[in-house]
Amino acid sequence: MPMLVHDFMRRAVIRHGGRPALVDARGTLSYNELWDRSARLASGLQSRGVEKGDRVVAVMNNRNEWVETDIAVSMIGAVRGRLNSRDGEREWTITLEDLEPKVVVSGPEFTQVLERIRAAGKVADFELLTLGTGESYEDLIGRSAAIEPVEVREDDIYLIFHTSGTTGRYKGAVYLHSNWFNTYRNILALIMGGLDHTDALLHVGPLSHQSGILTAPALYQGARSVMMEHFDPESFFDVVARERITCTILAPAIINMLANHPAAATADLSSLKTIYYSGSPISPTVLRKAMEVFGPIFLQGYGSTEGGTVYNTILYPDEHVQALEHNPDRLASCGRPVPFFDVRIADEKGQEAPVGKMGEVWVRGDAASVRYWNQPEATALAYENGWFKMGDLAVRDSEGYITIVDRKNDMIVSGGLNVYPREVEDAIASHPAVREVAVIGVPDEKWGEAVMACVAPVPGANPELEEIQRHCREAGLASYKKPIHLELVEEIPKTAVGKLFRRALREKHWSDQARRVG
Repeated sequence: MPMLVHDFMRRAVIRHGGRPALVDARGTLSYNELWDRSARLASGLQSRGVEKGDRVVAVMNNRNEWVETDIAVSMIGAVRGRLNSRDGEREWTITLEDLEPKVVVSGPEFTQVLERIRAAGKVADFELLTLGTGESYEDLIGRSAAIEPVEVREDDIYLIFHTSGTTGRYKGAVYLHSNWFNTYRNILALIMGGLDHTDALLHVGPLSHQSGILTAPALYQGARSVMMEHFDPESFFDVVARERITCTILAPAIINMLANHPAAATADLSSLKTIYYSGSPISPTVLRKAMEVFGPIFLQGYGSTEGGTVYNTILYPDEHVQALEHNPDRLASCGRPVPFFDVRIADEKGQEAPVGKMGEVWVRGDAASVRYWNQPEATALAYENGWFKMGDLAVRDSEGYITIVDRKNDMIVSGGLNVYPREVEDAIASHPAVREVAVIGVPDEKWGEAVMACVAPVPGANPELEEIQRHCREAGLASYKKPIHLELVEEIPKTAVGKLFRRALREKHWSDQARRVG
């Protein structure tokens, strides 16, 4: 039997029928209603000229129509594309240029920007299908008859998933139906096998990224997906209590914010069983506070847009507890490889680096992407004999735990010595006056690059460079790694998926330089 994305969802519908599947601000859909509306949307897209292999792109805040579009596109053999609701016009233009979609499904709040992009003539013309206005999405579903899926092969493309673009031009990772079906299999086997119809998954982050990937496996188990269209802490606590949320995925920065919010002290969080997080580890200080508020329910996963999304390695809740009690340094790790991926810490020759030696993370598995869309040169650099080169530098310890040290392209070379920002950030983050920190390299006549700490202080604090340096020294950081510049900022910029956006901090320091490294 071919492994197709819509077949996965069809089996969920057969299992759960009339049970509630999706909940958003506009109402609740049962499994049967979800399938019927998706099949009608599929028919409507065909009537708009969408054929097998055509691209259909969606952008909206978290709402039920996101899942309907996922299913409908799969049913007609079209190719799914995504615009992140938190990205800007520049990023959207690049992605639309690359994909040349036939149709873009848009929330009403994004229509004006898409019309402006279309009018500028930089991208191939596309039809705009808007939720709730004019010749709308609902009109199309209402007048279309449900269809049966067309013939699709498991090696047909299902999704082109564009990277968050922290470095250089956006690239679209190509996933076949079989890759994405296997992604769902992995999630079920590794982190969601214990869910059932009494569970509820809360979507806080954008559905265009990891939160959305968890939807189908949760639905297969009978768990409702509850959409949070706009995040704020008070609403989060209210929704968790009202909907009896059992699991959610949060960025580490959001976990920190929630754990320290005054409403956390009185919120009913008794239903929560698991909080997934990824993108970066949580410092021991933050984790202790978070576990006081939420309990020992944290699970960290490590993956990437290209390398298998969810997850190549996992640090499970019991490992968090053990590390916090006996080995706090282990909290900096992203866990150990899961059964469905090979994970290599590769030396300069592409061979496995010895324990404790730094190398680049390479991954391979049947749920990883197969290439970049329309970028053969980038594909040749990143994909090698079934392996995807993640661009992350890491070490593996004797028990198999992997710790990400930094991105290859974030490394600072100061006076000929390598400085990895993550190591410095980890030291500075434990200072009581520091709320968030990002470390970058800035131009320096003597050293080529100098280490700068960009610090968002806690309210009312005003840390000075000398005390940050002293704190680094007391943390055991080598002298050449300590920052020699300090910049206080209100917020540390992040990508749409919550990762540090160091390039945004670097830009003003390097904009007048002929080279962007020292």
